[in-house]
Amino acid sequence: MNTVQLKIQQDAPLASAVKILRSFDSSLTIGEIKSKIENHDFVITFDLNHYDVVEELQGVDRKALFRDMIRKLGEAGAQVSVYLNGETASIAQLDNWLGTMREIAQEAGEDIDRETE
Repeated sequence: MNTVQLKIQQDAPLASAVKILRSFDSSLTIGEIKSKIENHDFVITFDLNHYDVVEELQGVDRKALFRDMIRKLGEAGAQVSVYLNGETASIAQLDNWLGTMREIAQEAGEDIDRETE
């Protein structure tokens, strides 16, 4: 499993961080987010292998939405720590990982298309 986990420093503008996080995952409660930030816990965990048929049909790219959420958190003044598969990672490493996954998916799709012709 490929997971990305985020921690947010407590000095972050809490209201902005909560709003951004809840826009990505509405199942997170305000209290839960606040508690996780205060306790230096992972605020959110995202499975990079997540796949939802309905989202695929609607053209929703959850990985892109997740990455955009991180960008918005940074723009709001939150200091975000990224953990990729349990290891501290930089945003650049995350972007490289996401790019690699995108390339692999594209190549697999092209292979399937060639085999069905």
